[in-house]
Amino acid sequence: MRAMLASWARRAALAALLVAAGCASGPRLYVNSQADLTFYKKIAVVPFRNLTNERFAGERVTRAFLTELVMTEHYEIVDQNEFAAVLDKIGGNPGFEGIYDPVKVKDAATQIQVTGVLRGTVTEYTMQRNGTSDIPVVSFDAELIDVATSNVVWRGSVVRRGKGRVPLLGGGERTYGQLVQDATRALVRQIEREAF
Repeated sequence: MRAMLASWARRAALAALLVAAGCASGPRLYVNSQADLTFYKKIAVVPFRNLTNERFAGERVTRAFLTELVMTEHYEIVDQNEFAAVLDKIGGNPGFEGIYDPVKVKDAATQIQVTGVLRGTVTEYTMQRNGTSDIPVVSFDAELIDVATSNVVWRGSVVRRGKGRVPLLGGGERTYGQLVQDATRALVRQIEREAF
């Protein structure tokens, strides 16, 4: 009986590891080795571009990413309304597809005296079928751009899949909110480890 319980426990632990491995792969991150990362203290943020069918996906991921970034205390982030007002004043609002003119963004960033601009793109924010249940999937990329040179300081991407129902393991479905928070936290932690 004891051997059977031990065998069942090993199988359950292995199944839990496989589920966890399938649900959360690590973020990918590039850090420019030529960049002086201490130079980028004051940054502006361009709202993340949304390539999904979910209307507010870009806004949700932008806000979650900024929350995680603020918590690192590495950056002073310019108020988004202030940056948006400067962009508006110089005719730098995004076009129909939500794309900002890089020249206008650079001009606005120079006017408010920031050294870096954060921007990103949400590429997936959807429900996918997984066996008998639907699971949320979120993917996005983010990058910090040097205002003076337009070079990439760091660039990362992350994909997160929610958990399906696994009664044996006590699993449950994650919400988009939880998934976005997990994804943004994972990428910001990777940036902290490799870029600071």
